[in-house]
Amino acid sequence: MAFRARSQHFTAGNIELNGIINGVNILEESRLFNIDNYILNGNIYDLHNNDNAIIIGIGIAKKMSAKIGDRIQIVNAKGNRLTLKIVAFYQSGLAEIDNIQSFANIPTVQRFMGEKENYITDINLKLFDIKKALPMSKELSKMYQITAIDIGTANAQFETGTTIRNIITYAVSITLLIVAGFGIYNILNMFIYEKMNDIAILKATGFSGNDVLFIFISEALLIDFIGGLLGLILGYFFSSVIDQLPFETEALPTIKTYPVNFNPIYYVIGIVFAMISTFFAGYLPARKAKRIDPVTILRGQ
Repeated sequence: MAFRARSQHFTAGNIELNGIINGVNILEESRLFNIDNYILNGNIYDLHNNDNAIIIGIGIAKKMSAKIGDRIQIVNAKGNRLTLKIVAFYQSGLAEIDNIQSFANIPTVQRFMGEKENYITDINLKLFDIKKALPMSKELSKMYQITAIDIGTANAQFETGTTIRNIITYAVSITLLIVAGFGIYNILNMFIYEKMNDIAILKATGFSGNDVLFIFISEALLIDFIGGLLGLILGYFFSSVIDQLPFETEALPTIKTYPVNFNPIYYVIGIVFAMISTFFAGYLPARKAKRIDPVTILRGQ
């Protein structure tokens, strides 16, 4: 778990800004929440080794035109003042956070606020199983009479946006697979009309309707297997190419190339859904071929 104590207000030269100073154990923040991945132009050990140091958000730094090594004065609501040295910049990718966020050591913030060493405002817990966050937050709230917020509730807006994007992605993917299935259906349907005589001869020589049904379904699945396999290979190849493309944005400071998810489950879903849709696309015209009367077809020749 990570402990935090908070205070606010920055002054540098003639510039004054409101903000939040999080008193943290920076090494624990790094171990639990990988904060070092969001540190720019500095490192967490410069803060750990200096009680008069601060890491400020990149938004604050830009507004103050601050550089590493500069000193800024912080003031709280009680009028307490403290001068700290900037040792690094923090960039979360969210402007509203980067414009107010900063980090100092817990003892520094406690001293600045005039509080005792046991003064803590927040305790952050990291679980091995994120699904336990909601029930644990309810349990802690009930047990200790405190306000406990789980990660899902705290990021509800983000989760909603992610869910909507996933729904749109799956909807588009399913639509494309259905369109491909109709394409296979049309191909097999036309193939049956062109091969009426051949089908009639097969049935006249002893092939049953089920045999004809099996032939056309097998053909449909073979088309799907070969096409699906080629699609997976080409998809993986182009995804690998895209994954190497430069992609740098302030919203995602830890991302340097275009993010691509190579989770095998997506490839499995794609090939399984394609096989199912193609089976039905081949089954419908195959049933028509099964019911062909060879006598009627051959008599018409």
